[in-house]
Amino acid sequence: MARLQAAGSVWPEEVLKLPAIEFHVAGVTGHSLKNHEKQVTFFRFDEGVTVPDHSHGAQWGYLVTGEMTLEIEGRTELYQAGDVYYIPAGKKHRTSFSQMSHVIDMGDDPHRYPLRG
Repeated sequence: MARLQAAGSVWPEEVLKLPAIEFHVAGVTGHSLKNHEKQVTFFRFDEGVTVPDHSHGAQWGYLVTGEMTLEIEGRTELYQAGDVYYIPAGKKHRTSFSQMSHVIDMGDDPHRYPLRG
């Protein structure tokens, strides 16, 4: 089995060839798959990134590498590589990353992250 790693990313080339998303915060890149019900995005968050308060449909995720602080309506939890998270629909939340992190994220809104181009 070969170890795959693109520059600064743990995602294999096949993931990096997926459509890139538009994201409103600097230091965040993502590549996404979606159908008429869901969207799955492979994210890379640079060290020090904070995604400000927002809400949307239900969201699940798996932290592949790094560390993420997730605050949901005032309750804060620290997540590390191997942890999973769930954000209920409509709950105001924010995230921050103390180190470069890679996340696989799935949400109920297939249009949550618009595709570039």
